[in-house]
Amino acid sequence: MKKHKTREEKIQSGYRLKNFKLQAETRSVEKDHEEFGYLASKYVVADLTKTAIFSLVIVSMLLIAKKWLG
Repeated sequence: MKKHKTREEKIQSGYRLKNFKLQAETRSVEKDHEEFGYLASKYVVADLTKTAIFSLVIVSMLLIAKKWLG
């Protein structure tokens, strides 16, 4: 025969389930942060700045070479 849970057991089970959901959510946030941390805005801005500077340097060198060579 199946045992029916008492009210206290149901409450405890609910607390455990809620706590498990919070822990699972925390773990998923930490995992996302570890996996996608390199996409943080400060890293993206730094990479875009470097790319823009190098692009300007290369374009200016090409324009100078074109003007100098004819």
